[in-house]
Amino acid sequence: MTQPTLRRPLSAWRFLVDAIGALTAPRADVAACDRRVVEVAADSAIGRAVILLVGGCRRVVEGSALWQRSVGAARTFGALPLAERVRAAAVCASVAAATTLALRPFTTEHDPLTWVVPSAVAGAALVAWVLSDGIARAITHYRA
Repeated sequence: MTQPTLRRPLSAWRFLVDAIGALTAPRADVAACDRRVVEVAADSAIGRAVILLVGGCRRVVEGSALWQRSVGAARTFGALPLAERVRAAAVCASVAAATTLALRPFTTEHDPLTWVVPSAVAGAALVAWVLSDGIARAITHYRA
């Protein structure tokens, strides 16, 4: 790496470029570093305990009927056209906003502007529902 000096003022620019390059494009093999970190974590007592806990939870979740239905619903949702997925997300957001607004009178806090965010979400959801075809085209164009 070039060291900047007063005799060569342009060396400061080269130093800056070299420093940014070293920070943004490391020479280390990232996959090998990740493997080493996993090996070190797996060798520790805490790592083994976490692995056992996660393995047990995974077996319980995979045998769950609720999990299987959730995965099936996610696959069905993923198979829908993009415009329908945008519409479904807008409906979910509007239902959440409506629920928040409906339960607002029953809260213990009585801040005067707690209706603003749920109302804004409901409005944005309504706009997204109406413009779902255009939003889907924009997403498709952005991905391409």
